[in-house]
Parts: sequence; structure tokens; C-alpha cells
Amino acid sequence: MKIFQFKKLEIEQEGGWIKRTITSDHFKKTILFSIVCTLIGYVLFYFGQGAGIKVYWNDQALEYVFMGLAFGIFITNSPCARGKC
Repeated sequence: MKIFQFKKLEIEQEGGWIKRTITSDHFKKTILFSIVCTLIGYVLFYFGQGAGIKVYWNDQALEYVFMGLAFGIFITNSPCARGKC
């Protein structure tokens, strides 16, 4: 008859949910893509204006920035980006 041999189980503290989320690679990638797409949205607004009038910020700029932000979040969190399609 064999004698059972057990290995010692080592349990480590994982930290809080917020700490794990902020330090994850996926979260960092989401933030990076959101910032880049937001900047691209602003650049598209700025250079898409008429040649005679240059406005640095207005309601339309806010729309472009939010559209870029949404696109950046979608790029990193869509099912295909996460390998589930």
C-alpha cells in the first residue's frame, strides 16, 4: 500500500480588487489606447476645421474627443481583441 505524500500549499495575499485591476496589463493597455485615440480624435477635429477659422476647443471638439475615447476603449475590450471571436 502506498503512503500519500502531500505538498505544502502556499497561499499568498493577492491584494484588493482595485489594486489587481490597476496593475494588470490589460488595464494599462486600455488606458494607453484610450489616450492615443482621444488625441487622434482631437487632431482630426483640429485639422478638419475650415481653413479660415481655427478654434482650439468647442462642443464639436468634445464630440471628437469622446468618440476617440469610445473607440480606444472598444479596441481593447471588444470580444475579438480579447481573443473570443
